[in-house]
Amino acid sequence: MEIHRFPAIDTRQLLTTLRTDLIDLLSDLSPSEWSTGTAVPRWRVKDLVLHLLDDDLSVLSRGRDRDASGVVQGTTHDEFVQSLAAKNQLWIDGAQKLSSEASIGLIRWAGLQLDEYYQTLELDGEGHVSWASDEPVPTWLDIAREFTERWVHQMQIREGVDRVGDHVEKYLPTVLRTFVWAMPHQYRVDAAEGVTVQVNLDSGGTWHLMCLGSGRWSLGEGPSTRPDASAHFSDDAAWRWLTGGSVPPDGVVFEGPGRLTDPILQIRAIIA
Repeated sequence: MEIHRFPAIDTRQLLTTLRTDLIDLLSDLSPSEWSTGTAVPRWRVKDLVLHLLDDDLSVLSRGRDRDASGVVQGTTHDEFVQSLAAKNQLWIDGAQKLSSEASIGLIRWAGLQLDEYYQTLELDGEGHVSWASDEPVPTWLDIAREFTERWVHQMQIREGVDRVGDHVEKYLPTVLRTFVWAMPHQYRVDAAEGVTVQVNLDSGGTWHLMCLGSGRWSLGEGPSTRPDASAHFSDDAAWRWLTGGSVPPDGVVFEGPGRLTDPILQIRAIIA
């Protein structure tokens, strides 16, 4: 598999640091800030915190404990997405009785458990990231996906309470270098073999997609010598685009035919 050709990105220490930042932030929020709305429709800061707790507990249950009772089922992609959304909402509704102090304490406890579990895994083992491949992927990408999930939701919390701080500079380059694996899996434009599309993700680096024929594309790091089309995203536009957010009008510059550039905006590094 193409992903295996690239060096592993070990995000385990970043996950620990990211969680510390979250706990520090949450411990400083006022009761009114816990009730502040976020970019996620109908979810307040507290709801996002409870969702992050659910993420940690779910990884421990499925991965460490091999308990599949919480695994979401769905015959089609749309059914799976709907079932996942319903499961997430059911947890949040049921956990509303938890206080802010209890929620922080549980995130701290679950995080320590998660750190220990991740240290037992081989980074070149087998994981699954549905938006990056229909086949197994290296474990490092599976862990990195969990890192991006937690970064995005913490960013939504921070934007909701206007406390972004250094959350972007510290982590976004690694987030984008993980998100980039959505591109070769989801970009399925028919083109002649050898056609190249360059994508610049600002702090996430410059990458290029090359057509292998039959609508299949490979990912390469670095600029292409003579791209047939290109897209240049700002940092802010890059992560919002890949998570289904609103892309600022001046956040992306396209060059080349629209049949090659327009499909780029449909790529998502989340389950959607």
